[in-house]
Amino acid sequence: MQGLFKNDEVIDVTYQATKITTGLLDVTMKIYDESRALDAINFPDVVMTEIGTTGRYYGAFTPDVEGVWTVLINSATKPGEVVKTFMVTAHNIDSVGDAVAALNNLSTAQVNVEVDSALADYDGPTKAELDASELAIRGVDSDTLKTLSDQLDAVEGPPMVG
Repeated sequence: MQGLFKNDEVIDVTYQATKITTGLLDVTMKIYDESRALDAINFPDVVMTEIGTTGRYYGAFTPDVEGVWTVLINSATKPGEVVKTFMVTAHNIDSVGDAVAALNNLSTAQVNVEVDSALADYDGPTKAELDASELAIRGVDSDTLKTLSDQLDAVEGPPMVG
């Protein structure tokens, strides 16, 4: 994955030609949308432009929905396909940073009001509810949590691959 990008914002793509070949006019970028489909109507092939005479070529596209987008870059003159993927979301790192920065503008009084409101809304368990939960965990024979843990450790399962 080549980073995190925001929906409806331009993604610039750079390609290094095989053997740093300069002067190519047929470096193209095919764009596959979030459904992994080549959408030639909304995203026609992009002919990439060389940066000076560096053998590096650039192009851009603007994704219109969230998801994983893929580009395939190739040149008929210097074959060798390159594939890059881009994660497109509702936010990019800049918008997340801006949101976090905005949180820093809260005053202590504003934080206290929100905390007081949350605590007032909180309906914690009663002692009777806690005792009932503990009994449900231990069972009627009142096993300790240590005993239950030892019993679970003794259970054997099939080998697995993660």
